[in-house]
Amino acid sequence: MIDVRCHVAPLRVKTLIVLGALCAMLLAGCASPPARASVGAGVGAQPTGTPVAAPTRAPPPTATAFIQQIAATALPTVAPTPDRQAPPRVGLQVGHWRIEEHPDEMAQLRKFSGVYYRGYDEWELNIVIAQAVQARLEAAGVTVDLLPANVPMGYTADAFLSIHVDGITGATAATRRGWKVTMPFRASTASQGLAAAVGSAYAATTGLPADTEQASNNLRAYYAFASYRYWHSIAPTTPAAIIECGFMTHPADRKLIFEQPELLAEGIARGILAYLAESYPLSAAARAPVGPGMLRANAAGATLYTRAATTSAAVVRVAAGQRLVPVDMVAGWYLVFTHGGAWDLGWVRGAEVVETGEGLVPPQPRPQE
Repeated sequence: MIDVRCHVAPLRVKTLIVLGALCAMLLAGCASPPARASVGAGVGAQPTGTPVAAPTRAPPPTATAFIQQIAATALPTVAPTPDRQAPPRVGLQVGHWRIEEHPDEMAQLRKFSGVYYRGYDEWELNIVIAQAVQARLEAAGVTVDLLPANVPMGYTADAFLSIHVDGITGATAATRRGWKVTMPFRASTASQGLAAAVGSAYAATTGLPADTEQASNNLRAYYAFASYRYWHSIAPTTPAAIIECGFMTHPADRKLIFEQPELLAEGIARGILAYLAESYPLSAAARAPVGPGMLRANAAGATLYTRAATTSAAVVRVAAGQRLVPVDMVAGWYLVFTHGGAWDLGWVRGAEVVETGEGLVPPQPRPQE
C-alpha cells in the first residue's frame, strides 16, 4: 500500500508516564519508549512486552451528560450458548507499533512511523487505546490478540480492527478533525457490518464528529488487508476494519486522545461487541470477500483511468496479459490495481479485460514461515 500519512521529522522520544490508575493497571511493567530514529530508517527497538502508558496531562475535562450516561452503562457480554461453543476471537492491531519487525516483503513500510506530534509517536497513543479496548472485550468474554504492525500470515479471527490516530500539517491542521472507519476493498458482508457497528458506537460514545473527507483508497487498500499484495496480511475471510480515532493535530480531538483514551476505547469496544452480538458465529457466505478473481488485460492491452469514464485522465496503459486485481465494480467498469510493480490504481473498461479464474495471491513467492 502507498502510505500517505503525515510523517514529520522526528525528535527524541519523551519518556511517558502512567495516566491515572486505569492506565497504570493496564500498562504495568512496561519499559520506556525507545530513542527515535530518523524517518526513512527503522525506528529503535520498541518493547516486546506490554508497552508504555499514556502521556501525563491535566485531569480529564467533564464529559457531557450524554457521554457520561453512555460510558456508565455496563458493557454487554458474549456468553457461550449451544451455537457458541467457544468465545469469539478479536485481533486488535496497534497501528505502527514495532514497525521494524515488518518482513522483507514489506521492507518499505518500516519507515512509516505514522503521525508525530510534539514528542509523541502515533503508536504510543494507539497502544493505550488498544489496550483499553482489550480490557473491555476480555471482561465481556472475548479472546483478544493484541497485534503489532506486522500481522501473522493469513491471520484468522472473528473480527480484526486496526487502531490509529490521525494528523496533518499545514494550514488545515487547526480545522481538520474527526474520526473515520472503513473496511477493505472487496469487503465481505461481515466486514461491512463490523465497520458500521464500530462507527455507530464510536460516534455515540465519544461525541466526536466524523471526518468530512472520509476514508481514502489508501485506507481501503491498507497493507494488513491486502492479501493480493502481501503474504503477511489477514485472511480475506477475516472480517476487518480500520479506525482513525481522531486528529491529534486538532485541539479538540487531541484533548480526548491524550486525556480520555478510555472514552475512545469504550466506543470501539461497544461497537465490536454490538457486531459480535449480531454476527457471531458467522457463516462462510458472510465472511466471503466480494468480487471476481484475477483479471488480465486482453490481447490489445488496456488503459486505466482516474474515473469510470474514458473522458477522464489516463493513469497508465498496460500491456496484453498484465494481471489486474479487481477491487470494485460499477456499470461495466472495474477499479483495479496492477498486480506487482508500481501497483497503479485505476478504472478499466470491462471490454478490455478477461476473467482468468485465478485466485488473488501476492506476486512474490510465499516466504518460509
